[in-house]
Amino acid sequence: MSKNSSPYHDAGWLLSEHLQSRRGLKSIAFDSQCKNNNNDRKKAPPDKATYATVCKTMQHLAIINKVLDANNLRKTIGLDSVRNKGLLYVMIYELLFGKYKSIRGGGKIKRMIVKHEKELRRVAEECIATNGGEGRDKDVNFPRYIRVNTLRANVSDVVDKLRGELRSAKDGTISRTQRVDDTNEETDVPLVYVDAHVPDLLVLPPTASSWLHHDCEYVKTGSVVLQDKSSCFSALALARGIGEGAKGDAATSFDYIDACSAPGNKTSHLAALVQSAIDDINRSSKRTRGRTRSTIFAFERSSSRFNILQERMKQLIPSPSEDCAEVAVVPIHDDFLKADPSDPKFANVRAIMLDPSCSGSGIVNSPDRWMEDGYDNKDAKRIQSLSNFQLVALKHAMSFPNVDRIVYSTCSMHDEENEGVVSKALSEVEKSDNGNDWEVMAPVCLDHWPRRGREGGIGGLTKSQADCLIRCDGLDGDETNGFFVSLLVRKNTASECINSRKTIDSAGIPIYKGQFSCSNRTSFAASDSDSKQSTRTDSSEPIQLKSSQGRAQQKNEKSSAKANDKSTKKRDKKLAWKRKQALLKSSRMKKKGERPTAA
Repeated sequence: MSKNSSPYHDAGWLLSEHLQSRRGLKSIAFDSQCKNNNNDRKKAPPDKATYATVCKTMQHLAIINKVLDANNLRKTIGLDSVRNKGLLYVMIYELLFGKYKSIRGGGKIKRMIVKHEKELRRVAEECIATNGGEGRDKDVNFPRYIRVNTLRANVSDVVDKLRGELRSAKDGTISRTQRVDDTNEETDVPLVYVDAHVPDLLVLPPTASSWLHHDCEYVKTGSVVLQDKSSCFSALALARGIGEGAKGDAATSFDYIDACSAPGNKTSHLAALVQSAIDDINRSSKRTRGRTRSTIFAFERSSSRFNILQERMKQLIPSPSEDCAEVAVVPIHDDFLKADPSDPKFANVRAIMLDPSCSGSGIVNSPDRWMEDGYDNKDAKRIQSLSNFQLVALKHAMSFPNVDRIVYSTCSMHDEENEGVVSKALSEVEKSDNGNDWEVMAPVCLDHWPRRGREGGIGGLTKSQADCLIRCDGLDGDETNGFFVSLLVRKNTASECINSRKTIDSAGIPIYKGQFSCSNRTSFAASDSDSKQSTRTDSSEPIQLKSSQGRAQQKNEKSSAKANDKSTKKRDKKLAWKRKQALLKSSRMKKKGERPTAA
């Protein structure tokens, strides 16, 4: 970034670019074409402090706007005349919510703000009190999810390495003595868990993000993928949504299409799941890996994103010469909407994963995504435009003659992009009367996920249809970003399938049951006894821990209470010692005829 006398110049520039272009912060910050104000040279990527300042400002943007709108402060201060809105927001954040509650440096904008400092602070306190004592409207701190890429690594090996990292990382070490399985052995176990819903997905403490990043060895080698839990649902629903496989094919002898594939996380996840199913067949038939049995055609129309997709596939997907992989990924630089369903190349395609562009309103742990809805009144038109595109894409997927299953998903919370699109697609395809009869089906692999779709409303779906849809809500205790998943199948397809889900193989690793949750509420846990309820749109009752884990939790609670009690005793002992020393000093001074000082 370019040098400037203001310590907030780079942060203000980055935020202003986001507000004007509505592009993501990361795409702006690391865009190689990014120019400085003089437009004569490229900017360097921002440092961590700059990026952190922008993110924190974004998290407080809604309440900052409330403060400025109160008592006509925006007009009184003259903020509408400020051209650098990003710098303005950053300075107000620093003054009202920053670590030191002050603005460094100087300049005209600072003078405008400081002139009304008292009023700004008073209104901010009122807004915070009205907002339940929080300086932010939304605050999330999810666990760090990482998916083990089973095409490159073994889950147990990765867990062993991660435990070593957690022991050595100062800000990532969270370990405690807990009971393991049903034995009486007490072991110091770093908190690495397997997810209860997605196979091969590991759950780490939120602090692990400080050292687990894109330069990490495991990530660079393709052993693990940094992927949020809810975004894993798309590939999982497509590969295992109809059960353990259709009769005679086990869902492994046909091809797939990933319609909007970059950057490739979902593509590689789908490849890993299909390869896992093939390996199960190989083990049962005692055969070794051979020729390619399934191909995934990965579409991406953007040139820059297509380049990213190609690099990611080289990193994550072994070539046939490396490991005799029986799943091949073929990146296609083209628009999926232009793909010809009658092309012989796609004759063996029976499944399509469609995760199109959306508003991103469910991404609550990325402030530049979830804050978008509060900027202006253009959102309704934008969402309508997105839903129109999503509907066209879904209907195009339905037009492939041999496709009998489609997963349509978004990271949006808006009904218009979710239930509305699914409902319109079902009704319009049915009206076409060309034999393409489709229906929604509840993914068998996620039958233990409680939150379901919304009936009635914009989509007009029946309750039974809504119960087939999957929703995630990061602001309502799901510990993952907001997401929507629908599995559409041709009628009678479900009846041809084996309706049973594959249980999670934890390989002796404890299953995550909300251990990192900030609340006392236990997260949804997988259990064969879990029953699907009609009220899935509401938060379900917490699932009780199994006996051994329940005892472990009770033991941890007792240990915590004992630790607190020990800390209190230590403090009292120290205060008693100080009082004793003061009395002794007073006594010595009296003997010397001096006047004691107050203790």
